[in-house]
Amino acid sequence: MQTRHIYIKIEEIPNYSPVAPDDAEHHKHRLDCMRNMGHEDATIPQAEVDRRTLNALVYREYLDGAYTILKDDPLIAADANEPRVERRIPGTVIYTQPGERLYVHVLNGDTEPHSLHVHGLHYGIDSDGSWPFGVQEYDGPNRSDAICPGEQWCYIFDAREDTIGCWPFHDHHMHIEEVVKRGLFGGIIVRDPHCEKVDLEVPIFFHRLTANVDIAEAAFDSDTLNPGDTFAHIFNEEGTFEYYCRFHPMQGRVRVTAAGPLTATINILDTPARFELDDVTVGVGAEVTWNHAGNQPHTVTERAGAGLESYAINGRTFVGNTPTIVAESGKRIRWYVFNLDMSMVWHNFHLHGQRWRWGTEWVDTRSLGPAESFVADTIVPPVILEPLPLDCCCKPRENDQNGPGHEPAHGAEEEENQHGGRAQPARIGAAHAAGAGAHTDAHPSRLESEASDPSSHSRGQHEHSHEHSGECDSAYPDRRRECKRYQLQGDFLIHCHVEMHMMEGMAAILRATQEVELSEEEVKRICYQLPNVRMHECPEVGHHPCGGDGEDSWELLDSSPIFTVHGALLHTGHVLLFSGAAERNYPLEGRIWDPTTRQIMPGVITLPEDFFCSGHIFLPDGRLLVVGGDTNGAGHTNNRCFIFTPDTTNPDAGAFSATASMAHARWYPTAVSLSDGRVLAFSGGHPIAAEAEVYDGTSWAPVTGADRTFEELYPGLHLLPSGEIFYTRAGWAGATGTQTAYLTLTGPTSGNWTDYEQEQFYDRQEGMSLLTIDTTASPERTRLYIFGGGVSGPATARNNATAEVIEFSGGVGGSSWQRVADMNVGRTNVNAVVLPTGRILIIGGHSNGQKWSPTPVLPAETYNPDTDEWTPGASLNFPRQYHSVCILLPDGRILAAGGVAPGTPDPDQHTLELYSPGYLSLGARPVISTAPPSVTYGTTFSVETPQAANIGSVALIAPISVTHHTDAGQRYIKLPINSRTATTLETAAPANGNIAPPGFYMLFVVNNQGVPSEARFVAIS
Repeated sequence: MQTRHIYIKIEEIPNYSPVAPDDAEHHKHRLDCMRNMGHEDATIPQAEVDRRTLNALVYREYLDGAYTILKDDPLIAADANEPRVERRIPGTVIYTQPGERLYVHVLNGDTEPHSLHVHGLHYGIDSDGSWPFGVQEYDGPNRSDAICPGEQWCYIFDAREDTIGCWPFHDHHMHIEEVVKRGLFGGIIVRDPHCEKVDLEVPIFFHRLTANVDIAEAAFDSDTLNPGDTFAHIFNEEGTFEYYCRFHPMQGRVRVTAAGPLTATINILDTPARFELDDVTVGVGAEVTWNHAGNQPHTVTERAGAGLESYAINGRTFVGNTPTIVAESGKRIRWYVFNLDMSMVWHNFHLHGQRWRWGTEWVDTRSLGPAESFVADTIVPPVILEPLPLDCCCKPRENDQNGPGHEPAHGAEEEENQHGGRAQPARIGAAHAAGAGAHTDAHPSRLESEASDPSSHSRGQHEHSHEHSGECDSAYPDRRRECKRYQLQGDFLIHCHVEMHMMEGMAAILRATQEVELSEEEVKRICYQLPNVRMHECPEVGHHPCGGDGEDSWELLDSSPIFTVHGALLHTGHVLLFSGAAERNYPLEGRIWDPTTRQIMPGVITLPEDFFCSGHIFLPDGRLLVVGGDTNGAGHTNNRCFIFTPDTTNPDAGAFSATASMAHARWYPTAVSLSDGRVLAFSGGHPIAAEAEVYDGTSWAPVTGADRTFEELYPGLHLLPSGEIFYTRAGWAGATGTQTAYLTLTGPTSGNWTDYEQEQFYDRQEGMSLLTIDTTASPERTRLYIFGGGVSGPATARNNATAEVIEFSGGVGGSSWQRVADMNVGRTNVNAVVLPTGRILIIGGHSNGQKWSPTPVLPAETYNPDTDEWTPGASLNFPRQYHSVCILLPDGRILAAGGVAPGTPDPDQHTLELYSPGYLSLGARPVISTAPPSVTYGTTFSVETPQAANIGSVALIAPISVTHHTDAGQRYIKLPINSRTATTLETAAPANGNIAPPGFYMLFVVNNQGVPSEARFVAIS
């Protein structure tokens, strides 16, 4: 028997991340070519690299007994992604053959005892390595099952005929799973000397790696929760607590406030909802319980102890980091497959485009339990099948005279008749007829005798240029055609077919290459772009490739049980919809619409008064203040006010409660937030109230000197960054003249009005105004727009198609109204919504007359302030005119509801529609990984995003609270980007409450392609 000495040292790989294993080769890693959740741009954010980092531990092989010469043979010679040997998991794979005795000298370079346990080979108890059943040296504490730090043990193994195959080895001292999850494992492969030699030998290890987690730093941690388990934690202090699962990419948030519910229950699911409620608000002293309702093990871990468990292949996670095995079509591969996941979770090995003999069957998938292994032989599949399948009836390309339904090119028909099908030029890479090599029953790794001659799979595989002119069908010189040679590449997945494991990174690639010779006619008739060879990079595809190129769309949703006149986006992300009873005797109830399910939730929100045609605006704490309205048939004499408080644990159980009443009845009033969180109420009638009142959260008080009788109801009023409240003349009556004005507050309850510049057009009845602020300019640049309106008075060309802007730089003085480009069509009853990009979306309205006009405008259009241009958009399914609302959602879409449709079966529209702006089809969206839940005025704060280098703007948008296309609170605030790293943006909160009245805002980041992220809610105070 031959003998061989092998030298193994147990060593640490510090700060190892399975998504960035080699710190010297950043260009190779940090990818996710499958573009899984959070990796839509195919990259791994630095924050996730860090969360997956661990101090790995490996068996590393040396060539000498002094452990000075590291064996640097690659694990997989054809793996384009394999890191340097110093940064590799597993550390080694040992090859041997029957008739060899192995002396494996193991030196423990770690600080804890370890051992070596090998499967499958022959050995004595001195070489079993399993604690506590080993042996101890004569003159010291060192043991075969517990090699002490700095000590060695020599394990002796015999390889014989009955050991042919692949066998894992791993530490078997204590806490086996824990150290294996750090990488302390490998494999021994006993080659079959009777087997035909293959072109590539590929060891594949399925396993998991556990990141460094300092549980002591976490405010709470559940440890592993299995199905049916529960975990509870009591929150005794205010704050926001982020939590996550250490095993899977799941995260959530608990907000603890002074006043909140004292209990909350969260269900833990597997996919896709994960944590059923991922953002809850509770009170101080509240107990939150997590109930495991899924099937996979999970944890609930507070973010301070951040760490993720990685599903890995050969020490790496996600395609682009995991092995990319490059081989020519037709080459033979021998796979040595190991499952080193020691948990209760099984995996399976699945190859795309390949199969192997297993017993009497051909298979392409095989399951593996913990520490199980097997051998499989396959043939690298072709990139494209030959002879070329040119009969798929694909759409002929432009100027293609030989597409389906056309006569074949000259000479092709004769070749088909003579040779019984499409003529096949001399090409390489034709696959073996059975599609793979095969095993005999006696030797599972031996290719069957009926497999084709290996030489037939490499015929003509010498190097060529990418395209090279030649002659097809050289065996038939009378029918020669000019051809080109093409080098092709096809990526075939290798993965565990448990969906969650694959999507969490347990996937790799077999990159097949193939050279083909194609005539010009054949190239024209191929239905797809040839998959040419590319560098080490992910495919350039959009995350939603079928979405179109900047195309927008409307989606008709299930109808609402109530007619909507009022709508507000709550800081929970849900939308409150309500109307009232006046004019139609509708029930006094509201509903909650859930953007996640796109459904009206079942709960009924009871209205204590008739809120029909009331005014409303958000308070700093996110509650909604409702002022005035109708009185349920008793006339427009309502002076009462109510506050809606969302229920963060049961969203459709929120409630209205009474607060102090105003001095005046207000129907069609406007409510405006002030910089200190107070609210001003203006106008409303009948009769029209000239006196303004201010609400301080407890009571109302008149504002001395601020009386003004607006000719219109719902007057357009906006708080400027300079502190004035500006009046735009938008509203619900024909205001004479073109005079605008502003209110200056001279004290907490005093102020005065100043008339200001004339607008370009006299009539803005049933138009809409809104505000945008750019804090990247110094001083800040404020633009106040007014769109459409105009139903009375002398004819003015396209009056209701016009739009105007007045721009301020710092103070209120020195500015005048300017006409901007006209809309594509005139609109009254128009809704305007500022998008995360800073562009302004115009929806609905009608082109002629007043509110009951049967001339709806269905197409949307978008205004670009940078170019002063309008872009037509997709058309509504139903009219959105009088009594309609449009609300920007955190995902960047817009909900449209309500509106009248005179002469139809549903004159008061109960339908709901969802608008997807064109930016949602422009490619992968940037992602906000983390953002602070609250910031204070003038402070800098950081936003984590893996796409930081490609972010062009950061913006805050106030949640919409709208009725009758009136919302004094809607404002867009562009923030500066002060600095950036690869994964972090530093920006600054608005300087004061005049720019951003205190309350909740949606925080968006927008990339340089004009694609916004989903929003995070941020409270500003």
